[in-house]
Amino acid sequence: MTDALVQRNSILESVRFSAEQFVRGSRWEAVISSILGKIGEAVNVSRAYIFQNHLNDRGQPVCSQRYEWTAKGITAQLQNPDMQNVPYQEVFGHWATLLSRNKLFYGLISEMDAAQRALLEPQNIRALALIPIFVEDAWWGFMGFDDCVRDRCWSDAEMDSLRACAEMLGATIARQGAQDALLEAKSTLEERVQGRTRELRDQIAAKERALSELASTQSTMLEMSRSAGMAEVATGVLHNVGNVLNSINVSCTLIMEQLQQSHIRSISRLADLMAEHEDGLAKFFTEDPRGRQIPTYLTSLAPVLLQEQHVLLGEAAALRVRIEHIKEIVAMQQNYGRVSGVTETVRPEQLMEDAIAFNAEALTCQEITVYRQYRPAPPMTVDKHKVLQILLNLISNARYACIEGGDTREKHIILRVLSAAPDRVQLQVEDNGIGILPENLSRIFQHGFTTRMSGHGFGLHSGALAARDLGGTLTGHSEGQGAGAIFTLDLPLDQARDGENKG
Repeated sequence: MTDALVQRNSILESVRFSAEQFVRGSRWEAVISSILGKIGEAVNVSRAYIFQNHLNDRGQPVCSQRYEWTAKGITAQLQNPDMQNVPYQEVFGHWATLLSRNKLFYGLISEMDAAQRALLEPQNIRALALIPIFVEDAWWGFMGFDDCVRDRCWSDAEMDSLRACAEMLGATIARQGAQDALLEAKSTLEERVQGRTRELRDQIAAKERALSELASTQSTMLEMSRSAGMAEVATGVLHNVGNVLNSINVSCTLIMEQLQQSHIRSISRLADLMAEHEDGLAKFFTEDPRGRQIPTYLTSLAPVLLQEQHVLLGEAAALRVRIEHIKEIVAMQQNYGRVSGVTETVRPEQLMEDAIAFNAEALTCQEITVYRQYRPAPPMTVDKHKVLQILLNLISNARYACIEGGDTREKHIILRVLSAAPDRVQLQVEDNGIGILPENLSRIFQHGFTTRMSGHGFGLHSGALAARDLGGTLTGHSEGQGAGAIFTLDLPLDQARDGENKG
């Protein structure tokens, strides 16, 4: 009785030792040999070993010995080729049936069939016990114990203890597998995040370089055109590029918003959470509700990050397209304007006079008379250069309309300043030129639409957009072909105050 109690306590101690090693050990493979030795000595067997299931080259289920402990004087079998790729169907069909159903197999070799004895008797085995190892409900392999000294009958207490060890091993393999998958997913996600961040930085840097080069080109062209005294300088590149720059700004805003809302920060928070439980990471992944959710969360996070990458790369590609569009405008345009954006207080009639001054020489050479009908109007606070760009384009269009009219009557342009309302002013440019066909009147503000052979369809479209940015409108009217046209720019007297009221 005393010997039985001592052995029972020894077996329980081996179970406790196994549990401690599985929890504390960084890898189960590193501690399994010492665990097998502890259990083997406690149960007083000759060998303790681990077999793992797998498929052979023909796709057949087999098992191979992976780990082994042997008592003193017992021949080891770990290097025995007969213990590798052992086919279940040919040798251990009955064993496989029981073990795969999570049932134990134990008994005396003398009571087994001829095929089993042929494999086991050369190892001097007289009794054995096999305990299945399950990993997440899948049969992974088995833990085995050989007695080469005596024909023994295994007690229920022994088998219960050995099953407990096998179950702990299966749980440890599953936990470490999940941990490995998590670490691999984390590493993959970090690499993707770093790669995407580098791509975005490169795209943004390229955009900034392109915009810087564009600004430099615009400044150079503006200075050259001023020196040459060209009449239509102020209606140049910025007038047309402004619309494209707005699109670029929208894309930049979308990129910044996407980055601010990105789930990348979730990776950092996840890393912090794992760092908080670094000493007990295994326990955290299996017992803490937050830890158990991490693999699923990472799996769901991957497509979200890929979608973010898709959106950001799409916006970056759009930036490249729009920058190329700007280059095309620069190549096509012959006249360039100055940078706008600063509000100034100026009288409406002075804006008209500044605009007509740029066209004075051409109007004189083409014998086009300019009439002024300025009604009293208070000063206006507005982006002077943006208004000039609109007026210069309207006057330039009116001049071409008068030239293309082709008749001998007097060609003239009428400039008007009208007080449309107490807080608004209207600037009108009227000509008696070729006029606008009714079917074209609704299309003149569309991007790319033009009736001039040398036109590009940018001016009126950009002018309408600029007027809207100023809080106003740009409209056109014509009674038809040969009846001239009137374009009206309606603006608030105080652009900043109008913007606040709308905001």
